[in-house]
Amino acid sequence: MRTIRKTYIVTEDMTASKYASGTLEVFGTPGLVACMEDTAKTLVEEDLKEGESSVGTKVSTTHVKASKVGAEITVEATLVKQEGRMYDFEIKAFENGALIGEGEHTRAVINIERFLAKLNK
Repeated sequence: MRTIRKTYIVTEDMTASKYASGTLEVFGTPGLVACMEDTAKTLVEEDLKEGESSVGTKVSTTHVKASKVGAEITVEATLVKQEGRMYDFEIKAFENGALIGEGEHTRAVINIERFLAKLNK
């Protein structure tokens, strides 16, 4: 198992009102999910070959505590399973050591050229 941690500062662009997922100027769940995906993506990047990238294929998240603009969020992604091109993660997010969210995330390694070619058919 490998684990990576990244730190994010909540900006106005990450609020529930900005994502239209709510009306308040607080850290929105879509922002939390984006930070979780970004952290996992960074860990997968260590394994990528030239011409490859990774895409998210599944996210299951619980957002348990609100955070305000300016808050420092630490996201911890742990690779729990890797089979072929599929990577499964357990992810937790903290503010000042307190859990604010957790979930599971799956990423798939893709060949960029083939992936984009399928979109253009």
